[in-house]
Amino acid sequence: MELTVLPAPATGLAMAGLWDGPLYIVDDGAHLAEPLADRLGHHGVDARWVATGTELPPDAQNVVLLTGLAPVEDAQGAQGTQGVQRALDLQYEAFRVARRLARRLTDNDGVNGRGEKGCGVFVTVQDTGGDFGLSGRQGERAWLGGLAALARTVAKEWPSASVKAMDCELTGRGPREQVDTIAEELLSGGPLLDVGLRADRTRVTPHPCAVPPIRDGAGTRIGPDSVVVVTGGARGVTAAGLVALARARRPRLALLGRTRLTEEPPGLPTGSAEEVTRALASLRGRGAGSSPSELAADVRQIMAVREVRATLAAIEEAGSQVRYETVDVGDMAALPRCLERIRDDWGPVTAIVHAAGVLADRLVADKTDEQFTQVMRTKATGLRALLDATAEDPLKLISVFSSVAATFGNPGQCDYAMANETLTQVMAAESARRPDCRVKSLIWGPWRGGMVTPELAAHFDRHGTPLLPLDTGAEAFVAELESRAPHAVITGSPGAAAAPWPLAAVSEPAAAQVTVTARSHPQLADHVIAGDPVLPLAQTLEWFTAAARSWRPTSPRVLLRDVRVLRRAVPDQLDTDGARFTLRADRSDMHALSVELHGAGSTPHCRARIAAAPHEITGIVPPVELEPSRRNPLYDGHTLFHGPLFQSLATIEGISLTGARATLTGLREMGWSGETWQTDPAAVDGALQLAVAWAEDLFGDATLPMAIGEFHAPRLGPARGPVTCVLRAVPPQTSHAQCHLTLTDDEGLLADIRDLELVLRP
Repeated sequence: MELTVLPAPATGLAMAGLWDGPLYIVDDGAHLAEPLADRLGHHGVDARWVATGTELPPDAQNVVLLTGLAPVEDAQGAQGTQGVQRALDLQYEAFRVARRLARRLTDNDGVNGRGEKGCGVFVTVQDTGGDFGLSGRQGERAWLGGLAALARTVAKEWPSASVKAMDCELTGRGPREQVDTIAEELLSGGPLLDVGLRADRTRVTPHPCAVPPIRDGAGTRIGPDSVVVVTGGARGVTAAGLVALARARRPRLALLGRTRLTEEPPGLPTGSAEEVTRALASLRGRGAGSSPSELAADVRQIMAVREVRATLAAIEEAGSQVRYETVDVGDMAALPRCLERIRDDWGPVTAIVHAAGVLADRLVADKTDEQFTQVMRTKATGLRALLDATAEDPLKLISVFSSVAATFGNPGQCDYAMANETLTQVMAAESARRPDCRVKSLIWGPWRGGMVTPELAAHFDRHGTPLLPLDTGAEAFVAELESRAPHAVITGSPGAAAAPWPLAAVSEPAAAQVTVTARSHPQLADHVIAGDPVLPLAQTLEWFTAAARSWRPTSPRVLLRDVRVLRRAVPDQLDTDGARFTLRADRSDMHALSVELHGAGSTPHCRARIAAAPHEITGIVPPVELEPSRRNPLYDGHTLFHGPLFQSLATIEGISLTGARATLTGLREMGWSGETWQTDPAAVDGALQLAVAWAEDLFGDATLPMAIGEFHAPRLGPARGPVTCVLRAVPPQTSHAQCHLTLTDDEGLLADIRDLELVLRP
């Protein structure tokens, strides 16, 4: 599966929590923090900017990190080594900020400005091309790429927090537009976790897409004359891939690792580590040997050496020349000397496979500087050292082992995710820089073996995540090296590649907010019941649809099920601060979300379910035996009480107990403002008004729409031209009226409403 970006239009919803206490904006070095704080302040956000390196207050729980916008180029230009190190240092600084917030946001013990339990806000902002580095346009800024993986990880560790990873391309934007772009994403971009804001004003999000295998018609890049340098390949899952590669292509393989090939004491059994431990303790004698910890370290060394030697033997048996070099791949001085020895014997290096990696899994709150540095050094610094040390070699292939932990986040692995995301983005930059070299980031799911311990394997099994068998992974490794597929591919067995890793299936939805004022929603002044402006159901459907498209940005259609009005929503303070509504979601299962609309109180106003796979709409049979409508005027002030901005029911062409047909007016023709409409609330409300007029003939009095079985909006945006609405009654009609509604315009289906229930108005 290719990792690419897909369009993700803005939704008009704000990140939840922006108004809950101070929002600290950490400076970026590009001097955007202060004007961004001012810009957000105009919208009522208590935003405060702080300089890079300044300690945040102990009670801070809302932070926007502009760290990834800092310039990293040095005097040597875009490819200067100091710039690369600066980028990696900025990732470390971002981790430290996250760790400072972690205790508070992991426990979720904060309170917002209204005395309610606060959720916290954490936003990373970087400039790696506006597409998370996948185009490779940003060169060495790709070394900042891990910031997005930090956000993805804490989104898993802090489920109640509002988290966003923003990639804002600054090129082509002046300072004011840069600030406006970031502010608009916070205020109207919705809760979407990964957001790319490109300089061409398009908004995108990364997503895996299926791609067919593309074999290299010009022949493989690896053969018997190839000199392939592999890090981390002497042990673990990579070794299985190298044996398969040796069997298929017979290259010369130079394996680099940290394990020293020491000789073990004679007489030890060839069995398990437990057997070796008992035998080694016996050889050393009771009470005369090393301590238990030293004994355990010696056994680990013995077993590691055995594994390395077994790998070397298997590669030789498969038909490749192989050598093993003991070296720390992150040692910028030792690595070049090691590669020079290889060149002296075999010639120039023609391929690199960087698979080295270590784990130090801990939640962000508990992770130490040493653990973070160790993981990042092996992966990110190791790649940097390899690229520097092979700058003059005729490389035909560069491949790195990345992880789905980087693409989707994984609790306890912020460092591992950040390092691997950095690798993927650097590979994109290298692919753009080296058109004649095959460059690949293999984004692996969990293997059955290697660093996946039996306990971790059991965890994956409990969560329905299939593990990649060694032989299947080895075959996939060889196939990808011979494929011309894109540089960032999610790799594994056919079932494992697609099923467990869709973004919507693993990303916990965050809350979203919207503020309603007389300026932002002037039409509400024309939706008044008993003297109070009442939030119409059509507006709630618009917000639910917007939230659904944020939480499932790549779903082509949105389906809301079981929509139910629980209590009337009366926006107050429209002429002053406005009324704030919050949309909160819970995962009901792997295929659906439950969403609620909340106002100031704890009781929700409305509830619905967001389904993952909406059905195909085949159309509704028009009602028969329609008669001319006797309503004159349409809007009588009682049954249809709506003012001018809600009088979207243009004409009723026919009506009977079996149904009705009418022409509606969309929001553009009604004069509604706004640019981020997901549906057409004016037309949808007009359809509901038609249902109320139809139900009056049935019951003899005014009704209110209170529940919808299914609401389907197949396309983005408001109506284009007049809207035709067909209503069909659903018998039997008892204490409530029930019907279906279909809305179409010049471009086809606009909305479909199934099982609308109307009850007599109190």
